[in-house]
Amino acid sequence: GELLIDNVSMKHKQEAELAKIRNEKIGFVFQFHYLLNEFSVLKNVMLPGLKLGKLTVQEIEHQAYEKLKILGVQSEALKKPNQLSGGQKQRVGIARALANYPHLLLCDEATSALDPETTQAILRLLLDINQKLGLTIVLTTHEMQVIRSICDRVAVIDGGEIVETGNVVEVFLHPRHAVT
Repeated sequence: GELLIDNVSMKHKQEAELAKIRNEKIGFVFQFHYLLNEFSVLKNVMLPGLKLGKLTVQEIEHQAYEKLKILGVQSEALKKPNQLSGGQKQRVGIARALANYPHLLLCDEATSALDPETTQAILRLLLDINQKLGLTIVLTTHEMQVIRSICDRVAVIDGGEIVETGNVVEVFLHPRHAVT
């Protein structure tokens, strides 16, 4: 299928329009948090809002602090990212991805650099965000346990091609492709 955001197809959008949509409606969480160590945690989460420039600095700061609170790292707001643990950094990265109230959250190997306990905490958090905010989350991972833990649907990719899709339980119990 094609990607729809707000029931609008992204298929024939021009690059400038896609860039605007990415900035306003899609949040990104990466394997490595990519936080800027020269800024505080709070300022890192404020950056997407400052880039959009639709709100006052005070409003952006308030929203950023609220996101840190949701992610349980509000007490770290004035610290620099290099003072945080890996799990805390990933939580800040998720807070930053949520800063502009996206409609879609893309997580690229968001837990693969974390220890198993922290991975489970982040997965619970993502599931909670999905349920509380009604946010669609697309998660890429090589870890089948991650998929079993929080996903409803799965797409299996082999050689850059989607070879199988469906409900997680159905795909895992009745795989149709050798890679699956």
